[in-house]
Amino acid sequence: MSSMQRIRDSFERMQQVFARRPAAAQATATMSARIIDGLRCETHEGDWRFVLDMPAEAGGTGAGPTPGVHGRAALASCLAMSYSIELARAGIEPRSIEVELGVEFDNRGMLGMSNVSPGYLDVQHTLYLECDAPREAVEAALERARHNSPYLHVFSTSQPVTGKVVFGPRPRA
Repeated sequence: MSSMQRIRDSFERMQQVFARRPAAAQATATMSARIIDGLRCETHEGDWRFVLDMPAEAGGTGAGPTPGVHGRAALASCLAMSYSIELARAGIEPRSIEVELGVEFDNRGMLGMSNVSPGYLDVQHTLYLECDAPREAVEAALERARHNSPYLHVFSTSQPVTGKVVFGPRPRA
């Protein structure tokens, strides 16, 4: 079985299950981040652990990629996977899929300088796609992918975010 057929079958099964039992589609995730030393941070979610840091010129040690690298990786990989999923669901087998993501930002924003936004000033992506399918079918699948891409949605629309402060250590289970 090809990887595209495996993807198509998996998503068809999920769609059938979620149509019958919408509650099965509901999920939560919890990521924790703990400063280890200086700005070096260890994150943990389930079995996954990542070390993030800032470069030396920003007060870190460069022990890992920055949060920005992880955020850009999340968006670029989510787009690539979304394109792959929707092409597979449409029965299209591409020879290659690659997403290049570019951002523009002004580092004065994270310092609170000059009323500059700490966020990205511009985000753009380019899909490099090789396939032989009819362009109309490909364009329809790509549009569905952009519509259904979780991180494209997170990056392009406002999300509710709440926070709280607990003075003292995090309770350990």
